Amino acid sequence: MKQRFGIIALLLIILGGCSDNPEKPANLIPENKYIDLLVELQLVRSFADNAQTDSVTVDSLTQAVYKRYNVTAQQFQKSHNYYQQFPKKQKQRVEKAIEELKMDQVEDTTDFERKIPKHH
Repeated sequence: MKQRFGIIALLLIILGGCSDNPEKPANLIPENKYIDLLVELQLVRSFADNAQTDSVTVDSLTQAVYKRYNVTAQQFQKSHNYYQQFPKKQKQRVEKAIEELKMDQVEDTTDFERKIPKHH
């Protein structure tokens, strides 16, 4: 869990510089979709860290995420670079992604608790 938040926190640290009028990429990923991608890509990274899997598997999972959202790695990177030029808004996007990851964990815990037989 801490690894999930560590990597997202790293995103906050490496926020790019600001410019007054950054050029918006032609195929900018909409904010909500971008946040969903951040969440999914973080889950892939967490899986890779915890499962100690090889880079081929991680690359395959990453490509599957891009395919699921109908974006390319280049499109994501350009959108990511663009969004990073607005640190305050990017912080909000990252915080929303963190909240979604927290909710995902709460749901996982709740599902696990439902499956445990109760002894009276």
